[in-house]
Amino acid sequence: MKITLATKITILRVLLIIPTVILYILAFYIEEAKLALLITSCVLFAILCASDFIDGAIARKTKTVSNLGKFLDPLADKVVIIVMLFLMVWSAQFLERGYILYPHDVLVLAILGGLITTRELVISIFRAVAASKNVVLAADIFGKFKTIFLDVGMTVLIMAPVKAPNPPYFFAWAGTIIFYIGAVLAIYSGINYLVKNRHVFLDKDKEEEKKED
Repeated sequence: MKITLATKITILRVLLIIPTVILYILAFYIEEAKLALLITSCVLFAILCASDFIDGAIARKTKTVSNLGKFLDPLADKVVIIVMLFLMVWSAQFLERGYILYPHDVLVLAILGGLITTRELVISIFRAVAASKNVVLAADIFGKFKTIFLDVGMTVLIMAPVKAPNPPYFFAWAGTIIFYIGAVLAIYSGINYLVKNRHVFLDKDKEEEKKED
């Protein structure tokens, strides 16, 4: 099986999450290298997010869309987001009070993380059902926006432990707000996607009856 350039980039994205996570965790235990580790982790995560658009574009331009790529690309997206979501909740224990927007911010972040994870699982299963029926589902514009907001929000949140010159908690506040917008879009886009494509749930005999009508 020949691995295309686009698929190689996707595989690299999956592997790159490992050093991104390790550097982020080490930043909370090695105080003297904290800033350097967070910046490096942030840059790696930004590359991960940006490459999501690159591999797809290359596959379409070179007409080398493969079944392996179709499997790995959404897998990479979900692994990157879900792993970092858990890390964000974990790292909250190390943050000072000022880094948090309000007392229950971490709890809300955890709940939203759970909802986003559930949303990704539901949509993945839904697409699998659609594929089994040879139904092609169009991409949801709200889904694209949620990806952008979540990627940007989490990229900024990686730098939350760093005190900016003015205001001192800029990264934490900005990242949280952007992430919240992405979370709302994720939930809305998931519901909208299911409702818009609800015909996938129809049984075969009911689909035939509908066509005859």
